[in-house]
Amino acid sequence: MAANDRIKDIATVRKWLREFSLFGDKTRLDFTESGYRYAYEKSEQLLDPILNTVRDNHNCQHVFISVDARDICHNPLFVFYKIHYFKDNDIKLHFTIMNCLANGDFKSREDIVQSVFNTNVYSFDDGIDSTVNRKLKEYIKLGIIDFKRDSRKLLYALNRCSVDLKRWAHAIHFFSEIDPLGVIGSYLRDRLDRTGHLPVCEPFLFRHHYIHHVLDAEIVPVIAEAIHKQSSAWVSNNARHQTDNSKNPKSEIIPIRFYHSVQSGRRYLVACRKPNYQLTFMRLDRIQTVELGNKVPDYQKRYQDVIERLTHVWGVSDIGERELTHLEMVIKAQSPDDYALKRLELEKRHGAVERIDDCTSRFSIDVWEVREMLPWVRTFIGNI
Repeated sequence: MAANDRIKDIATVRKWLREFSLFGDKTRLDFTESGYRYAYEKSEQLLDPILNTVRDNHNCQHVFISVDARDICHNPLFVFYKIHYFKDNDIKLHFTIMNCLANGDFKSREDIVQSVFNTNVYSFDDGIDSTVNRKLKEYIKLGIIDFKRDSRKLLYALNRCSVDLKRWAHAIHFFSEIDPLGVIGSYLRDRLDRTGHLPVCEPFLFRHHYIHHVLDAEIVPVIAEAIHKQSSAWVSNNARHQTDNSKNPKSEIIPIRFYHSVQSGRRYLVACRKPNYQLTFMRLDRIQTVELGNKVPDYQKRYQDVIERLTHVWGVSDIGERELTHLEMVIKAQSPDDYALKRLELEKRHGAVERIDDCTSRFSIDVWEVREMLPWVRTFIGNI
C-alpha cells in the first residue's frame, strides 16, 4: 500500500464493518457516500484473506467475512488501527525527527529543526519551526518521545521502554486477543516481532474468537474513564440498519459497568439515562461517539440503585417503569439424573431451584421483563 493511501478516519470503517458484519452482507451498491465506498474498497484490500464473495440471481456480488477462529491466532482487524492518512512530507519529517533522536540523548527544538534543515529529503517552507513544534507536541501526547525542562528550554528524547517485553510475551499475546483494549497488546507484539522475541509456537488458540470487539477500542477507554471519575457521558447511538452517515442526537447517561455475553459475544454498557435515571443497556458496537461529561455528585447512590435492579434482570431489555413479575415453573423428569434438572441448576442465573422430590424441581424467579425468558422456557416445554 502506498504511503499516502491510508484510511483517514477509523470511525467510518467501524460503522461500515458494523453494518457489514453484524447486520448482513453488503454490496458496493449499498454504499453510495464517498466515505463508505472508500472504506469498502480499503477493507476489501486489508481483509482479503478472510473475505468471501457470492453472487445473487442478479449477478450482484455480495461480500462477507468468513473465518474459523481455530485458523487465526491474531485478530485481523487490528490493521485498521495501524494505518493512518499522511502526506509525503509528513512521513519524511517523521523519520527525520526519529533519526535525530535515535542516539537517546536529549536535544533542544533548535537542534531538531537544524537537523531537518540539514536533510534534503524534506520540502520545507518558512513555517518549518512551527511544524516541528507541532509534531513534537503530537509525539509527546502519543508517548513516542519524552521531554524535560532545562533552564528555560525544553529538551526532547525518545521514550525508551524499560520493561523486558520478552518475559511478558505470552501475557501480551493473551491480552491482545481477550482484552477490550487488546490493540495495545497488538502493538507490543509488533515490537517483539521486530526484535525476534516472539515465541516459536503460538501459545493460545481460541474456540470462540469475537474479532469485532477491537473496533470498540476508541469507545471503551472514554466510558471507563467516566466510570473511574464517577462522571456522566454524552453518547450518540447508531440506529439499527442505519446506512447513511448522519449523526444521531446525543444523550447524557451515567455509565455503571460493562456486560459481556459469553453466549453471543456481544458487549453492552449498563447505564442510567438522564433525566429520569432509567436503567438502560447500550450495545457498544452501536455507540457512534462518546464524550466525557460532568462529575455526578450522587454517583454512588445511582450505582447502588442500578446494582440492586440488576439482581432482577434476565437479559438486556430496558426496564423503564416496569414492575417485578414472579415466574414459577415445575419440571418433572423421568429420573433424578435427567439433564433437564441439571440445566435448571446450571442456567438459573439469579433464580431459585427447589427440589420437590427426586424427579421434580420447582424453578422460581422475579424479573422486570418476563418476556425475555420465553425462548429459554420454551426449551423445556417445547418439542425436544
